[in-house]
Amino acid sequence: MQIKPLKHIVIFEDEQYNTFPSLVVNRNGIVVAGFRQAPDRLRTHGLEHIDPSSKAVVVTSEDGENWCSKVRILYDDYFYGVQDPCLNVLRDGTILSTIFMWKVAEREDVEDNPDYHHGIFHHWAAKPVGSYTIRSSDGGQTWDEPIPTGIEHTYIRGNCAELDDGSILAPLYGYEEGTCHVIVAKTENKGRTWVKYAIIPAEDGYDFYEPNFYRTRSGKLVAFIRSTKKHIEPGEAYTACPLFTSESADNGLTWSRLVKHPYYSPSPFHVLELESGHVLLTYGYRYKPYGIRAILLDPECGNLADAKETVIREDGHGSDIGYTSAVQLKNGTILVAYYYSIAGEEHRYIAGTLCELAAGASAEGDAF
Repeated sequence: MQIKPLKHIVIFEDEQYNTFPSLVVNRNGIVVAGFRQAPDRLRTHGLEHIDPSSKAVVVTSEDGENWCSKVRILYDDYFYGVQDPCLNVLRDGTILSTIFMWKVAEREDVEDNPDYHHGIFHHWAAKPVGSYTIRSSDGGQTWDEPIPTGIEHTYIRGNCAELDDGSILAPLYGYEEGTCHVIVAKTENKGRTWVKYAIIPAEDGYDFYEPNFYRTRSGKLVAFIRSTKKHIEPGEAYTACPLFTSESADNGLTWSRLVKHPYYSPSPFHVLELESGHVLLTYGYRYKPYGIRAILLDPECGNLADAKETVIREDGHGSDIGYTSAVQLKNGTILVAYYYSIAGEEHRYIAGTLCELAAGASAEGDAF
């Protein structure tokens, strides 16, 4: 089997800078897309993924192809820029969203504060103010107040994993001793309190960002992790950001040594279990030709070495694209969402591609 793109669609577009989508299907069968929305400052300042005016919003669709034209607020903060809402549907129907936030200040006011380590347009500086969880009990229409994880100096962009006992593992990441690594947080009350549960051991020479947790049918946990090589040698530009994975057989308490795979992108990797039992891995391809790619895996994600990459599209305007998220719709069609624009388009928007599973050259692990 292979993934076959059918149709490209626009999920949401306006004159703002819409990025970093996350899809779920709620308990009523409605497709919910959460994403970050911020003013488009390309003409006045340039591209920047930190903005004190950014907020988390959602739009919905009954069929995954036709979307409402107005956003609902997931969370908007008066002081902080809200980043990267990632949606997770729990077994009881609750939608749990993770976010992280930035505080922005005048550079001259914080020049002696090392926490403001990210410069913005030469005039401002930003510091992270933590990772948070926020819940919806009505399918994404309304949301309660965000609650901090309490684990300092961390970020989150990636899906959580719900265990059999109802506890949830969240894939945080943050710097420690000069290396960015993955931190596993755990909650037993839907994100109202968290503990630092485990660390995935780092691999020398790389920083690790935006992990995504996936729980296989057997109960094994797999972390799919974006990476960047710390010291990039000439000729390594296209291979400096490989996919790494790590596995846990004890519900996230201990993790295997990281394994590097020959799939490359400075954009996170999303994972979805399909009705067929296949596991769909998608990501934004931020090199020429810019676009979206997919890999079809076996149920235990054991065929990464042999799996074949499918090009979903390759008409992107440049590297500011990607951050995929996918769901399978009622009719079996697969919707892969991402942020995008093509040559000649002024604004970045939330786009999607409708796909199907089709017969093709069999990869090892297809027969299960």
